[in-house]
Amino acid sequence: MVTRREWLWASLFAAGVMALTTLPYLVASASEADGWRFGGFLLAVEDGNSYIAKMSEGARGAWLFTLAYSSEPQRGVFMFGLHLLLGRLAGTNHEAQVVVYHLARLLFGFLLLLVSYLFLAEFLPRVRQRRLGLVIVALGGGLGWLLIPLGGSNLLDSFPLEFFSPEAYTFLTLYALPHLALARCFFFLGLLFYLRDKPLLAGLAFFVVSLLQPLYVLVAWVVLGMDCLLSWIVTWLHASRLTHHALPSTPRSDLPPLTPRSPFTFLIIILLSSPIVLYTIYVFSIDPVLKQWNAQNVLPSPHPLHYLLGYATLLVPGVFGLWALWRRRPVLAHFITGWALAVPALLYAPLTTQRRLIEGFQLPLVILAIWGLTVVLRRFRWWTLPALLSLTLTTTLLILAGGVNYARLRAEPIFHPPDQLAAFEWLAQNAEPGQVALSSFETGNAVPAYTPLIAYIGHGPETVFLAQKKPRVVAFYQSATNNADRLRLLTDGRIAFVIFGPHERALGDFDPESAAYLSRQFSSGDYSVYKVITSPPSEM
Repeated sequence: MVTRREWLWASLFAAGVMALTTLPYLVASASEADGWRFGGFLLAVEDGNSYIAKMSEGARGAWLFTLAYSSEPQRGVFMFGLHLLLGRLAGTNHEAQVVVYHLARLLFGFLLLLVSYLFLAEFLPRVRQRRLGLVIVALGGGLGWLLIPLGGSNLLDSFPLEFFSPEAYTFLTLYALPHLALARCFFFLGLLFYLRDKPLLAGLAFFVVSLLQPLYVLVAWVVLGMDCLLSWIVTWLHASRLTHHALPSTPRSDLPPLTPRSPFTFLIIILLSSPIVLYTIYVFSIDPVLKQWNAQNVLPSPHPLHYLLGYATLLVPGVFGLWALWRRRPVLAHFITGWALAVPALLYAPLTTQRRLIEGFQLPLVILAIWGLTVVLRRFRWWTLPALLSLTLTTTLLILAGGVNYARLRAEPIFHPPDQLAAFEWLAQNAEPGQVALSSFETGNAVPAYTPLIAYIGHGPETVFLAQKKPRVVAFYQSATNNADRLRLLTDGRIAFVIFGPHERALGDFDPESAAYLSRQFSSGDYSVYKVITSPPSEM
């Protein structure tokens, strides 16, 4: 039972955390000068621009999503509905879209922290335990930051996990990703409803998750399946009088007896939450563009050592905490145990998005660590707690400090120069939605965020067949390439406009003024926009 006073504290804390995550963005906005404009993102800028591109689709009236970084003909699919909705609320102005995006980030991040507190309260009986848990959930990281001063930031071909995996750490979600924050809210609510034996509400909560991130529903199914399986095993052990050999200690007699989970509970949840998951699997299996996007969207789990470093501050006390939880709350203990047993299989399953399957696992680890600190290791708490906080909060401080530092530099890709913005403004006023623009990868990443155009290349996974397209783009901007090859690219890519700026000139020395099939429509400083003439003169 969470009291009104607890909710007040949690609300104030959540508001303070979200204000803290906003500070670097405010610094960036205040750093705009000499025509340079902040693009709205300090972390994962490439993905940030793609989110604004999705909002732009919604602002233009779309309810079905298409890839704004692939020129291939596409059928719209029912995905990224939240971004399309936010775009409708914001309108077509880029600055308004960025503001709405961050308002959503603040709101959903705030809600995520409150739901996290509710989840903590289910497992932690004392108020001070819950508060400490929320602090670690919101601001905690791992020990991966130690690799940076030691020169091992790319240890085993991976950067430290806490700097790039929002599924593994809540702070990254709060800092940059509102749709994942909202998805995690309903993910935790679904788990809570399941634990309280309310399968209808659990299934509906996971259905909402499927609208935001269908992959998380698969994680929930595995976690619940493991809990059901483990509940049957533990019940059988009790019935066989062998439980005292399998568990750290026989549960206290005043606790309710363990009973196996009903398979109907699990079945109801799957039936209610599966429609969008099945739809997503279907469209990704039959649509050639989506199939290629999925093949390129490779997010492998790093070496297990990175997970051990990332969660070391929680794992050490968490081992003792699991022992304590088994003694006092065995029903909740076997739920977390089942989740923990499922994680290695999820992280290294034969899927392209392995890294995302650790979704939400930080929270049960925090619960176990708090149990370990406050119950088993209470005699040493006076030094373990400050040590834990200093180690786990360092990553967050580094991320915030890095954000403030980048916010003050006024450099691409976080900021956009005035001539580039002028070219984007002209395209926004003169191009038709769905037309394709050719540019460098760097410029192309921003094109759909500022204009109604599709970028021929501009995003890693979302530009399908990127490995084949990139060399053709590089060759286009080189003078040694013959006009026939350029025209073939323009035709194959259905390209209507060609952008020339510093990034494009860095690719080669081609002079667009010498091409009769390109007509200059706009120039501002280092940037020019050329329209492709669909019926070029025969003497070319």
